Order: sequence, then C-alpha cells, then structure tokens
Amino acid sequence: MQSMQRQFNKLLSKGPGENAKVAVLLNDYEDADNILAKIIDDTRMWRDSWAALTNTQLQVVTEYEGLYDPIAGATDGQSRHAVPTPQLQLERTFKLKVAYTELKSELTDEMLTIEDHILKPATDARECIAPIRKTIKKRENKRLDYEKAQDKALKLQRKPGRNSKEEAALAKADAEMARAADEFAIADEHLKETLPPIIHAAFSLVTPLLSNLVMIQNRLLGLYYTTLHSYCEEFGFPSPPPPMEEVVTLWNGAFGPIRSEIETISFIARGKCMQHGQQPTSTGNGNSFPQRPSPLNGTRRSTTAPGLISGPQARTLRTPSMPLDHGRRTPSPSPSSSTSTVRSRVADYSNATDFTTASILGGAAVVSLQNQHHQQQQQRQSPSFAPPTNGSAATAAAAAAAVLGKKKPPPPPPKRMATNGLDDWVVAQYDFTGQGSGDLSFREGDRIRVVKRTETDQDWWVGELDGVKGNFPANYCKPLSF
Repeated sequence: MQSMQRQFNKLLSKGPGENAKVAVLLNDYEDADNILAKIIDDTRMWRDSWAALTNTQLQVVTEYEGLYDPIAGATDGQSRHAVPTPQLQLERTFKLKVAYTELKSELTDEMLTIEDHILKPATDARECIAPIRKTIKKRENKRLDYEKAQDKALKLQRKPGRNSKEEAALAKADAEMARAADEFAIADEHLKETLPPIIHAAFSLVTPLLSNLVMIQNRLLGLYYTTLHSYCEEFGFPSPPPPMEEVVTLWNGAFGPIRSEIETISFIARGKCMQHGQQPTSTGNGNSFPQRPSPLNGTRRSTTAPGLISGPQARTLRTPSMPLDHGRRTPSPSPSSSTSTVRSRVADYSNATDFTTASILGGAAVVSLQNQHHQQQQQRQSPSFAPPTNGSAATAAAAAAAVLGKKKPPPPPPKRMATNGLDDWVVAQYDFTGQGSGDLSFREGDRIRVVKRTETDQDWWVGELDGVKGNFPANYCKPLSF
C-alpha cells in the first residue's frame, strides 16, 4: 500500500522532478546521439559495399582474362591443338580489365573522401556531446534523492499524534527535502542552459553530412557509368542497354538451337532430367520428380516399367524404376498381373525414350544385365521361365540401367511360405533389417544359404546366415555365381 501511495504521489507531485521542459531536452539529446550513430554505421557499410563491388568486378574480369588468354607452350608436344580465342574477344577482355583497373583506382580515391567529409565529422560531434551524458546522470541521481526525501517527509507529516521525537525527525526530513530540492533545481537549470546549444549543433550537422554523402554517391556513380559507357562505345555495345524483353528474346534465339542440339545426344535424352521433364507425376502438385515407392501392404502401385514374359505362367520380372534423387540403383518389384494389364500400362510410356520403345517393339520384357543372369539361373531351376526374345531390348535395357544408377531398395513382399525348392546360395544386394522375430537380417554383400524357396523371387524365402535361420525377401538378393 505504501508503495502504491508513493507512486501516486510521484504522479500528483508538481515539484521540479516533473519538469516537462527538461524531459523534452533529454529526448532531443538522445535523438541527436542516435542519428549521429546511425549515420556513422550506415556510412561505413555503404563504403565497404562500394569497395567490395570494385574488388569483385576486377577479380571476375581477371578470371576471364586467364581463361581466354592462351598459355604459351601449353600445346607443345601434343597432337591435339587448342582452338585459339578470337582476337576480338581477347581484345574486349583485355580492355575490360584495363577499364576496371582504372575504375577501381578512381573509386578508391573517391572513397577516401568519405572518411574526411562524413565519418570524421560525425564521430567528432558524437564525442563532443558524450560528456554531457555524465551531467544528465548526476541530474538523475539528484532527482532520485529529492523524491526519496520527499517521500520520507510526507510519511512523517501524515502520521497523527506525533511526539517530540517524531517532530524532530519531521523537521530534519523537511530540511533534507529542501536541500535535495535545491540541488535538483540547480542541476535542472544547468541542463536547461547547456543542452539546447549542444542539441542544436548536433542536428545542424546532419544536413551537411547527408549532402556530402549524396555528392560522393553521385561522383561514384558518375565514374562508374562513364567507364562502362566509354567501353560500350568503343566496342559497339548498346549504351544504355536495351529493354529486358529484347535481351531475353536475343538470349532465347541464341541459346535455343544449342540446347536442342545437346538434347539430341542419346545418353542425355535418356537421362534423368529429360525423363523428369517429359513424364511429370500424376499427383498434380507440379513436381516433375516421381514419387518414392510406398510400402507394400498386400498390393502396391508400381512406378516401374512393365516387364512380363509371355508363357503358360505369366511372371513379373524386376525392372528399373523411375530414377530418384538418391545415387543407389534399386529394382522395384511389380505385383503379378495379366499380360493385358501390362500392355495397357505400356501406353503411358509411349512418349518415353528408346528404352521403353525397344520393349514395345520387341514385345518382350525390358530387363537389365543382372536380370539376364537371374533368368539364366532360374531357367535351370524352373520350367516356367521364358528368356527374353529380343536382343535389342536387352541391349537398350543394359544401357538404360547404366544411366539410371542405383536407387532405394524395394519394399519386401508380403510374407507367404510356399513349397520347398533347391538349396543354393544367394548374395544380398541391399541392407535389410528384420521386421519380425522370425525374419533374417543381413547387409549388402552377405552370402545367404537358401533353405526353402518358392516359385517366384517376389516372395519370402527361408535362408541361413552365420548359423541363424529366418525369412528374408528374395527380391533383395541375386543368385551367387561361383
């Protein structure tokens, strides 16, 4: 309660501690100091930016000179000689370096005036008004002493039934309050006399400082544009430059034929970027990159190219899926389906590269070199296997598989134990962590002895690794050739 009363007394007090004129002077002083500090900081950043600009441009032109200027004796003793840079291009590069070297020297000399005409005057002015801050601090201490003495005296005055001792304490408190009020009034008067001329002088410096900044900026821009204009006039470049629409049109006219010629190269046409640009995903989000394969839950939508082999028992082979951002190449198994279903999905790849075109024309599955080896092993073990009937399809598949690179391993097929097969060895192509207590975990390159197998590699087999038996996805492994 006493604290609240003290605060109300401060608000209601009309003593010298609530002098509005001094408060305005103090605010003006802080504004003047902040303006000078901001001018100093921003001017230094502006000067450093110009210095970085001149250094960077000269370094870029120096690199161009090193690229275009032939190295003496670099082609001696070599059968293939480098094509020399055209003389006009060399001359332009050398002249541009000379122009930027001279420009840097002129701009550096001009930037030295920033220190003399802006930074030094502003710094000196701020140092001159700094000592008055100590006077302001002393005045603030006097104000606190006065308010403390005033509160003490008011407390004793409000006490009813004072005795002689309390009366003596009240008289002493009144004397201390009067003394503190006099000292505070003297400090206030001193600030009223000292601050106005200091504040006026500080604010009067702002206009000439900004004028000097504008003049130096105009001179820097004038030197810069004069150098560029002279260079453009000498070599026939338009100055001022044409509109941006015209520049873009000229660029497209010169760049378009080169891009078309490069895109006709076979390995580029079958690469990731071309396939992503021609086959956007069907999600409708505008992203041209294909989605990653989702986990297998009984059935799974396959993003791979279809690969069925005709025969009495249709069987799905693993073919490379659309390339992902990862650097690993991973076959993605497709669920078993009829030949008609696969042929209907082939139409979605009608605008793709020679990789899918070869599979359509040959009427056979597109398989990789690893799948060919896998087919040879299965041919000896299963009568339902049919080898590819088109050699060109296998050749195109091998080239495409080399381009696509390694991708994420496919999700394991749903667990289903089937009939016993031949015991042999397989080698792991990818890492696999068991999903249940009966699963067999392994790492890429591990050799696994097959205990039980099914008729397809799109299933779970039983294997043994380091004396541990368990179920493992067959499409994570390939036959081991001794």
